[in-house]
Amino acid sequence: MKSLLSVIMAITCMSFFSCKNTHTYDKYVKELDSLKVVLQQSVDNFKTLDSATCMNAYSKQYTYSQFIETHLKDTVTKSVAENLQNLQSVKQGLNDYLSLRSNWLATANTSIKQLQTLSHDLKNGSANEEEAIEFINQEKKQAELIIEELKVNTETIRKHLEVYNQSLPVCENLVKELNSGVLPQLLSPPTKQ
Repeated sequence: MKSLLSVIMAITCMSFFSCKNTHTYDKYVKELDSLKVVLQQSVDNFKTLDSATCMNAYSKQYTYSQFIETHLKDTVTKSVAENLQNLQSVKQGLNDYLSLRSNWLATANTSIKQLQTLSHDLKNGSANEEEAIEFINQEKKQAELIIEELKVNTETIRKHLEVYNQSLPVCENLVKELNSGVLPQLLSPPTKQ
């Protein structure tokens, strides 16, 4: 009986200690899970940008800029000049978006997986305390940087598309004037990788 009581007490103590280990990180697990949700929302928001629309805009911007550069011989009005300048100003932003979009998404998805894995490891108590705190801080910092990068890139490309859409009609009219009322066939612009 005495040995049975000892075994029961030992099992009870062990269960308290093993529970304590997983509950130690409850606060961190909640933080990581919340951060993962915010990161996923940032990815979803970033994906609302239509890459086909951006590619079409970049093709038109590239084609019309090339055409105007080789065919425009006279001066233009201030309004037309401003619209040409605006059309030219979005070139780099569209190129950056198209060439870096997949990298931005891959980095974000990797971070989501790392947050999930770390959260799972903490819930199961399979991380030692010193390493866990270090990993938690690293993953939080990385996820926060990615969230900010996606937010900035989403806002930036939306602004570029807005400027592009505002200047496009004037630029297309100029191209038509220079090309007997016809828009040239769109060229495939180079994108840096």
